[in-house]
Amino acid sequence: MQPSPQHLEPKAPAGWRRAAQRLASRQVLSAATTLAIRVASAGIGYVVQFALARALGASEYGIFALAWLWVTIGGFAGCFGFSQTVVRFLPRYRQKGDMALHDAFLTVGRRVVALVSGVLALVGAAVTFLAGGWAGGVAPFLIAAACVPVFAYADLLEGTARSRGWLGLAFIPPYILRQLLVLGLVAGVHGLGWPGTAVTAMAATFVALVIAAAVQHVLLMRRLPRADGPKKNLRRVLPLWLRSGGLLFLADGARLLRTYGDTIVLGAFLPPAAVGIYFAATRVASVLGFVEYSVSAAMGYRFATMAASGDRHALARRAVHAAIVTLVPVLVGGLVLWLIGGFVLGLFGAAFVAGTAVLPLLIAAQVLRAAVGPADDLLNVLGRERWTFVGQLAGLVVNVATGLALVPILGIVGAGLASLAAMATTTAILGIGAWLLLGGHLRAATASGDGVGTRGQS
Repeated sequence: MQPSPQHLEPKAPAGWRRAAQRLASRQVLSAATTLAIRVASAGIGYVVQFALARALGASEYGIFALAWLWVTIGGFAGCFGFSQTVVRFLPRYRQKGDMALHDAFLTVGRRVVALVSGVLALVGAAVTFLAGGWAGGVAPFLIAAACVPVFAYADLLEGTARSRGWLGLAFIPPYILRQLLVLGLVAGVHGLGWPGTAVTAMAATFVALVIAAAVQHVLLMRRLPRADGPKKNLRRVLPLWLRSGGLLFLADGARLLRTYGDTIVLGAFLPPAAVGIYFAATRVASVLGFVEYSVSAAMGYRFATMAASGDRHALARRAVHAAIVTLVPVLVGGLVLWLIGGFVLGLFGAAFVAGTAVLPLLIAAQVLRAAVGPADDLLNVLGRERWTFVGQLAGLVVNVATGLALVPILGIVGAGLASLAAMATTTAILGIGAWLLLGGHLRAATASGDGVGTRGQS
């Protein structure tokens, strides 16, 4: 019988094993730190959403929700994939000691983000004027267009901080500071006796975005090192950066439209109040997504470093570990959320309790997504952005097609079924892509159980 590859590997000295164990523990600690920040931000965010929903009412809250949805789509798409490729390329250049290329990537990234997000903002404003807004509202969507470049740059700053492992700097400004600013501004406006409208809510959001992004920019620029060497010729690397970013731009666009396609379709058939109720239910279920995001943030740049080292077996072990530490908390959290969902929705207002009809479907979608962990990050850092794009595009098609068929008949429940079907499609494709890419390494990691414990090397 042939010995297994694991038996052929030399056994690491005890000191190295202890170092690997400490590093694995730090990975779990990083994920826990990120999760703590995101949970805190979720708590603040819920208070903000409760205040907005009660101040605006279901109808105005629905208009605000759709405007913010377009900010999210335009902002993430406006990064042109650079907020993700920064996690792939910067650790690689830093590991090679090529800080000139490191800085050149950041400069190109800022320029591309400014250009793409600016174009998207102008297109959004033009469409708003031509279409006359939605449900009689034009101003909220014009403010939303102005938010897009700020949101996109903040996302690039977040990705840059993540690439260095500076998780507090990555997440506290956009998820804690911004939310507190929105809460303070909304409370101030309410105290002044201004009317509770979608315009007021979007204006407060824009101001909070600008302040939080400015603070994050200043803090990050102070910590980033500067290259002292000569400028690099980008002729060979620029096409790679743009190609990788372009593929992720398409994948992000598909992902965002897949994520929010059900809400968009809902807005085409039902009044703003129904959109507001459905959006509140999605906000409640989305707290489960913080687990996957936290694990992704903690593992993403480590995936990139391990991929650069060429150790696919260690990478597979870490991927299995990431999937397990994602799925278990989401399963437990989903059960708890299903039990208390009606109470939480009631905090938005009495009208929003109707969202309990769709909440179990949205929770099930989050559980499905957690089953493969940060598989999209794994595919991206290994240069397989096409798999990510195909998965998101397939999910988008399923979401829109299912929504168009079911929303006119079932209302918000039809939108929830569309979301679940889309998530199942995307998750299956991402999981298959990761399995085909790492193949036998994943099988060995699963069989040996290395992904579960702390023995995985990094």
